[in-house]
Amino acid sequence: MMHDKGMTPSSQTRADCAPAVLEATGLVKRYGSLRALDGVSFRVRRGEAVGIIGPNGAGKTTLFGALAGSFPVSTGDVRFGDRTITHESAEARSRLGIARTYQVPRPFLGLTVFENVLVAAQAGGRNGRDGAADLAASVLGRTGLAGLANTPTAAIGLLDRKRLEVARALGTKPQVILLDEIGGGLTEGELHELIALIDGLKAEGMTIVWIEHILHALLKVIDRLVCMAEGQVLAEGDPREVMENAKVRRAYLGSDPE
Repeated sequence: MMHDKGMTPSSQTRADCAPAVLEATGLVKRYGSLRALDGVSFRVRRGEAVGIIGPNGAGKTTLFGALAGSFPVSTGDVRFGDRTITHESAEARSRLGIARTYQVPRPFLGLTVFENVLVAAQAGGRNGRDGAADLAASVLGRTGLAGLANTPTAAIGLLDRKRLEVARALGTKPQVILLDEIGGGLTEGELHELIALIDGLKAEGMTIVWIEHILHALLKVIDRLVCMAEGQVLAEGDPREVMENAKVRRAYLGSDPE
């Protein structure tokens, strides 16, 4: 497996010693003869923000599906804290504390903004029915959507739909949030607002794994960067060092430092 750490000895030691809240080991996902994931292993520490990049078809979204329980992996394991969750359903993983967003927002268009988050809070199963409404209201405040609480979701713009994706994930009271290209389609000004939201979640101690093609947005938030190519982890470590890695530049940026 091609895997270049790209980390300094001191940072490598800290990463190895710190407890992992989410860990993938040797993940393989086959679709016939195609390996969408080909032995992916990586770990995320509690409170860490990890970015994932790679060319189209690298296996990034497939990895999110494997972590969130959208489908079974062919081989390999996923652990959450001290628990193996490889065979747990997506619903069970959500109840444990793993939430994800989607590149194309998936709100319930027939409900209001508040109702969308309320459904997530109730479905998360970790809040109790009495506390779900209070949690939903709190989440709307954290994500800048309080003023739109009673607005039909079909009437809000793209930035607010992106905020709502995050809000619905937060409604389940997650320990880890998986963000799938949340910045796509936004203007630069809108992107700046979204970065502030995600950076705020990180400041609160939320563990974040973020797939994103908009590198300058990603680099403003993350602590560590993982680059994937052809279903494998190509390099990981300090974001600037990974971006300067020759293998990453060839696979992702299409340039060769030689």
